[in-house]
Amino acid sequence: MGLFNSEMTPEKAIEALSSDKEQKVEQGKAFLVSGGPELLPLMVKRFGEITLQAARSKKHQAAAENLYVLLCGAELPGELCTPFAETLLNAPDNLEFVLDDLPAAVVVNSYPFLEAVLRDADIETKRKVVPFFDKIHLPPSILPILASFLNRESDYAPEALILIPQADGDLSPVSEALYDMLDLYPLGDNAAQAILEMRGRLEPNIGKLSRYLADFSSRAQKRAIQIAVPLAEDNSEVYALLEKAISADESARTRILEVLEKKETLRPDQMDLVWMILVSTDSPLTKERGMKFFGRIEKTVRPLIVHYAQKGTSSEIVCAFQCVGFMKEEGPRLCRELLSVYVSDAALLFDRAGYSAFAVIAAMMKANCAEDASASALAKKMRDYCTQNDLDTPTEVMALLAPEELADVIEWSFKRIFDSYGIGFKAKYSENMLLGISELVGFEAPVMNSFIKAIGFTYSYESGENTPILSHKEIAAAINRLRSANTPTTSNLLHLISRKKDLEITQTDPAGNVISSFTLSFEEHRRLALDELERRGFPAYNPVNYLKQEKPRY
Repeated sequence: MGLFNSEMTPEKAIEALSSDKEQKVEQGKAFLVSGGPELLPLMVKRFGEITLQAARSKKHQAAAENLYVLLCGAELPGELCTPFAETLLNAPDNLEFVLDDLPAAVVVNSYPFLEAVLRDADIETKRKVVPFFDKIHLPPSILPILASFLNRESDYAPEALILIPQADGDLSPVSEALYDMLDLYPLGDNAAQAILEMRGRLEPNIGKLSRYLADFSSRAQKRAIQIAVPLAEDNSEVYALLEKAISADESARTRILEVLEKKETLRPDQMDLVWMILVSTDSPLTKERGMKFFGRIEKTVRPLIVHYAQKGTSSEIVCAFQCVGFMKEEGPRLCRELLSVYVSDAALLFDRAGYSAFAVIAAMMKANCAEDASASALAKKMRDYCTQNDLDTPTEVMALLAPEELADVIEWSFKRIFDSYGIGFKAKYSENMLLGISELVGFEAPVMNSFIKAIGFTYSYESGENTPILSHKEIAAAINRLRSANTPTTSNLLHLISRKKDLEITQTDPAGNVISSFTLSFEEHRRLALDELERRGFPAYNPVNYLKQEKPRY
């Protein structure tokens, strides 16, 4: 009948745990459980012996695993916990001990032994300690030991990072070593994640963060920024470090944006960081990335835009209006609000914003509130300022003007070119002038190019001075191109050419003394223009002819 025909003993019960018959195993378990605490020393002793043989024997493996379950279910006295834990640490890999079943009391009572293992054992044995410590809160005394592992040479840094949060109390003993890891690859990523997970119990290391944030383009800076952005939410010193980094380095700006881009929502202080990046960077790519944030949380950032659009420097005003371009819902309302302010406040428009901001302001007004009657009034104020100060009127401003005002500024530009005899005005100037208003005017760049050449002059000294030269043939050809296109615009231009004044040409020596002087006549140019105007019936000169208008609007 087998094992249980004779009287049961503890040894026989332990032997039954290795049986391949479930009934015998259950009978062995029942006997050992019924034996109470008196059998526990024997069970722990035999567990250690059987476990060592389990690597070579399936019977011993089965007995060890069944015995483990029984010991986990018992209340082991303190003196048995250490040998039990020691056996588990030294168990062969083929044993399947479910450490989730291990009572926390075993770890608590064997803690001195486990700490000694962590401090002195080989690396593989050290790693086996981690799941034991997962079951308890660790005493603060373990932190210096864990801090000593936070380096590349220990090979135990990842495990130490797992254990540190389980220590009770202040985590500052690991601060220096933990922040030093940010400069290690690839351990720095683990350290950055750990610092963020422990942010509620670990004060930011300001000194280390400051050093890393100034380490331009390094991995350490990237990790420091990943830490600093969330830490700055509750720490003004860290926030100040981010401000300093933004003002100093483009790599810091782009990395801060990268971190903020991953956040679903942004706080007002974080949008302030975005704004600082925008006004600090010279990179078009960084500017575009930063401005996209203003399209994400339009209502939240509305006060910021309003503030800088009225109280900022010229560059900040430009930036504020550029951000409006990314605000689909609030943009039109913002522009209408700012439009009334800018129309009524000359100091804001001319002194604070200034000429350099005109193009951006006008472009945003045209895109968002061009139908407002005040829009063309604002453009006229800008245009008048440009005229009075002999400045080119930005095409964005011209595009916002009412038709009659646009006609006047186009006329002023043409006359300005005419009065200079075209010197300095080339084809590129024509393209720039027409940019943004080509749909409003009745001519294209080739017409302007022809006009510039038609009012040019040809002359060079025999000494071969580097003087702008247009041949007579080129000038005549340009006038004939204007003659061949019978439009209101070309009629206006022919009127101007017919008034082309002769030039007084004077040659001087290096001392400034006049060597020769004579008059350069443009009679033939005037005659070509007048002949064509006569053929056309002398149409009247009218500024509105420069526009695509059937009838003048006055």
